[in-house]
Amino acid sequence: MFGEGLQGRFVAFAPDGSQLVTQQFAANLMSNSLSPDGKFAICQTANAPGSADSCRYMLFDLAAGREVARWEVETGWAEDYEWDCEDRRVYLCMKDGERVGYDFTGTMVEREAWQLRRIGAGDLNVIQSVLVATSANDHPLRSEIIGGLGVAARDGEVWQQARAYRLLGELHEQAGEIAQAVKAYDDALTIDPKVGVARRVEQLRKTLGTTVAKPGAKRLSRFEQQAGRLGIQHEVVLLEKGDGKDWRHGANGLWTTVEIGALDHYKSIGWDGAASEGGLILTLIKAASFEALDVRNSDTFVEALYAQNVAFDQDRFAPERLIATVSNATRRQIERNWKVIAASAGNSPAYYPNVREHHVISLFDALGTDRLAEIATVFATAPYDLRAGWPDLTLWQGGKVRFVEVKGPSDSFHASQTRLISKLLLPLGFDVGLAEVRKIS
Repeated sequence: MFGEGLQGRFVAFAPDGSQLVTQQFAANLMSNSLSPDGKFAICQTANAPGSADSCRYMLFDLAAGREVARWEVETGWAEDYEWDCEDRRVYLCMKDGERVGYDFTGTMVEREAWQLRRIGAGDLNVIQSVLVATSANDHPLRSEIIGGLGVAARDGEVWQQARAYRLLGELHEQAGEIAQAVKAYDDALTIDPKVGVARRVEQLRKTLGTTVAKPGAKRLSRFEQQAGRLGIQHEVVLLEKGDGKDWRHGANGLWTTVEIGALDHYKSIGWDGAASEGGLILTLIKAASFEALDVRNSDTFVEALYAQNVAFDQDRFAPERLIATVSNATRRQIERNWKVIAASAGNSPAYYPNVREHHVISLFDALGTDRLAEIATVFATAPYDLRAGWPDLTLWQGGKVRFVEVKGPSDSFHASQTRLISKLLLPLGFDVGLAEVRKIS
């Protein structure tokens, strides 16, 4: 295989060095395999937008010196291949253990059985392709599809969960089950406000007669609606608006970002805190996870440590051990490890410039080891997923801690924020708010 840019050349040689096949593709080449008898070969191409060679498997008859079949990558990328040349079949072996057979004409073997397995596993691409091919209302696999969508909504990545609920809503809507469709669309919007069904669900509510407003009732803003879906508090923060993205709290305040302006508002009513998204809590978890943090890990992301995604065994720690250390963390330990974490940048962690020592110590005092260990325990279940989406502001007042997401007029809510709030903060009983910033008129 040879390739440069979005192009590749597949070449097969005989034992004497003579070329059996050479073929150029307008796509990069990925994996390939040679049959045990040396008579056939297969290769797969990567994504190449606009190219007829994009995302394909190509099967070659080496004796004939030509391509004999090609098909689209609907099963996903193969990690390995198995051959049955006597029955003229090649099997694609996937990372998840799936094994899919094709005959030498490029036709999938036992397609219906494969579809059922993928539907049951919550494969949204397969589910959608099946729905497109047949009316959703009378689909013979309707119950299996609903079950598969449930699997994707429960176990998939956050974007997959939102897409699964949208597909479920469409399934119910096409069947005339409007109440169930509204519920599914609402679930999709709770996870990802950009999933694309906000207007549709409001139209369906009108069909159900559930949007009749009381006399004098005020129309809810999109942020109020999102806060309601998530079950968090919505509050309006009034700031002065300057040029561009400048905001400030009070006539004498400094022009700054909308997040810092909102933080100044909360400080004015008795809260202390930081506008650092997840930087503060992730730094605190790291400082609390080690009795004495080794300088070699001073700039290592805490999610990499908890996921054991490190190069050397000496940097690989069992998450249970890290959490146990958090449970017994002391103020002196936090202060000692902070010096290691902040050493390279001077007065902040290398990757979180808005985090300061007094933020870390104050939050540790406000949370206490039990609450911090609860956060670390949930974080450890999916470190890379739960590193993102933390609310803009972390606030504390005495023993109380709040997390507040700040939204300016042109902002939007992101799926990662919904995931973090719904999977970690709310289940642990934290006070979470959505601050909608509006300009003082």
